[in-house]
Amino acid sequence: MTSGIGHLTNGIGDLAGRIGDLAGGIGVRLRDAARTRLTLGPTRPPADAPATRVAVARARRRRRRAVLAAVTVTGLVAALAYAGRSPAPPSNRETSPVAAPSDQAPADPVSPGGPLLDVDLAPLPGALSLTALGTRDWRHWGGTGADSFHRKAGGTGEIQDPGGERLEHNAGACDLEWTDGTPTARQEGTRAGVFQRGAGKSFTLGVAGSGDLRTVRLFVGTFSAGARLDLTLSSGGDPVVREVALAAGDRFYQYVIRFRAAPGERLLIKWQALTVTGAQNDGVALQAVTVS
Repeated sequence: MTSGIGHLTNGIGDLAGRIGDLAGGIGVRLRDAARTRLTLGPTRPPADAPATRVAVARARRRRRRAVLAAVTVTGLVAALAYAGRSPAPPSNRETSPVAAPSDQAPADPVSPGGPLLDVDLAPLPGALSLTALGTRDWRHWGGTGADSFHRKAGGTGEIQDPGGERLEHNAGACDLEWTDGTPTARQEGTRAGVFQRGAGKSFTLGVAGSGDLRTVRLFVGTFSAGARLDLTLSSGGDPVVREVALAAGDRFYQYVIRFRAAPGERLLIKWQALTVTGAQNDGVALQAVTVS
């Protein structure tokens, strides 16, 4: 195909050369005629002057056509020559390999964690292990009297209980188990806990902060009472409040609290009876708390 384009280009070039020669010859004859008239000076127009002027005009038109044809042919030849050029040889210059995109997002700089506090209500299954939930510490109340409690052997001691007047119950809705307790090392399942009677009565607890995010699980209940859970950080900030409407019967809850407080600060927990239906043992109950 390249050879055919070359032959076509050569033929068009010869044609353009011939047209150019023809245009050049016409131009030379016209210039000679003009010089002759200047040399001889003005002459009286012959009788056939109009015919001569027509001939000159025709010659000029032919010359313009020849020039335009030569320009057109020259442009066509140049275009065909450009189209028939051989492609440039590939470059031998080495290029740097392009790195494959990384699946890993750039790591964000670690920023110091500020105070944090939120809570969710989780369902209660038939049984729970305080050992599994309280990897750092746990505490359980009741079982061997109103003033009795069990705690994690070798725990961190983060759970703080100021004590107070309490009564024992065995009405819990979930069997609580442990294998690392003291003074009882192992418990296969207990529903014991403590409670307080009457509106306005409450339990208050504290969990020490460490600067890290902590998860606290609080196991509490109501006996024909309406109650409110108040959570605050000792360093200040907005409290988190959850309320339980007044209703007859025994109800138990698992609150999952996430908090972060600086060392020396505490999470403060208050579980308080707001209203009761009026029976003798109506009030709020406390069973256990874990920290992980």
